[in-house]
Amino acid sequence: MTIKLVAIDMDGTLLNPDQKLTPEVAETIRQVRAQGTRVVLCSGRPLPGVMSFLPELNLISKDDYAIPYNGALVQNTATGEVLIRHTLSFADYLRLHYEGIRLNVTVAAEDEEAMYTDAPELGHDIMYEAVATSMPLRFCNPAQMERNHEFSKVFFTGDKAALDAAETNMDPALRNQFYVVRSEDYLLEFMNRFVSKGAALRELAGKLGIDASEVLALGDSHNDISMFEFAGTGIAMGNAISEVKQIASGVTGTNAEDGVAQALKKYVLK
Repeated sequence: MTIKLVAIDMDGTLLNPDQKLTPEVAETIRQVRAQGTRVVLCSGRPLPGVMSFLPELNLISKDDYAIPYNGALVQNTATGEVLIRHTLSFADYLRLHYEGIRLNVTVAAEDEEAMYTDAPELGHDIMYEAVATSMPLRFCNPAQMERNHEFSKVFFTGDKAALDAAETNMDPALRNQFYVVRSEDYLLEFMNRFVSKGAALRELAGKLGIDASEVLALGDSHNDISMFEFAGTGIAMGNAISEVKQIASGVTGTNAEDGVAQALKKYVLK
């Protein structure tokens, strides 16, 4: 079956351990796009955190899309137009904000414009997230926000031990009310319960008239599993967690070995 759409995770997959796009990976993606195959970057990052990599990959036309926020949005990369949207309400944010306080972790939220927090002290984790996503950081508490404010995601952040404890001790009902994913050791993310990278990929493929059997997904972590469950071909990175490798169609090199380029040459390039 010819691959018509390639969905690629960013951190740990597209980007090397230094968070860089290597020349080999960039050139291979340009070749894939030049042959008419769609390439969609799928990330927990907001669109600004994806945008800086798109020009080098030739993925910034009116026919190109990105899936930011783990699937809360699907956006056109040239115009920023939102094709698909599943957001959280202000009430959702309040519920998670109070839970984060109870669990003694830092709480932040993001919409399409900024990251918001009322944390009294900013640790390395939230500062790293703000820089990596290219999002302005705004300090405000719930009382300062509009009641009709909507968010793409809310997240808890802290060191691994704090997040492990939070994940263990949080209200179990949250897993039914929200899509919950541990995207990094320092990030526990909450999104609309209908959201996942796989769900967004399914919706986008449907709008583009592309069958699941014509989709290849590349990823390495928990938030990529839903893509593998949808795509006809799922290729795990060599550095992927075991849960991803177990459901993958195959395993490529690590993100330090240009694993994305290896997989695209094997499965996609004609």
